[in-house]
Amino acid sequence: MSKFTCFVLCVLAVSLAEVRSNALEKAAIRAALYPLIVDCAKEHSVTLEQLKAAKAAHSAQGINPCFQSCVYKKTGIFNDNGEYDIANAKTKLQKFVTDEDEYARIAEVGKTCASVNDKSVSDGAAGCERAALLTACFLEHRAQIII
Repeated sequence: MSKFTCFVLCVLAVSLAEVRSNALEKAAIRAALYPLIVDCAKEHSVTLEQLKAAKAAHSAQGINPCFQSCVYKKTGIFNDNGEYDIANAKTKLQKFVTDEDEYARIAEVGKTCASVNDKSVSDGAAGCERAALLTACFLEHRAQIII
């Protein structure tokens, strides 16, 4: 897995493995995310096979967006209202990304993707629709945050 996905968490699981980072940073991210991803996968009936397929396809289509919201909420990327909390996400990112240039690049993608909070969604605090929008944005900009 990887980083901004300390942000990109399902895509996170999907994108995380691909962010630029050293082996220790990747291991720390995996260790932090794994139990959260497992809990959310059980809660939302997402299988490892689905996550692997999504990662291979660079797409979160087919992944329950409520799983994505669950992971984002458990990591603090989403607040209780189901909105992307860019300030908290950047704080979390700093704990895992030590290279300043890499951090700035990933944080810029996070800032760009913060526009998901301006989109109209019908599920409110559940955050499922917004999670799908955020994940799609991260994937759209993955070239800026992956090797």
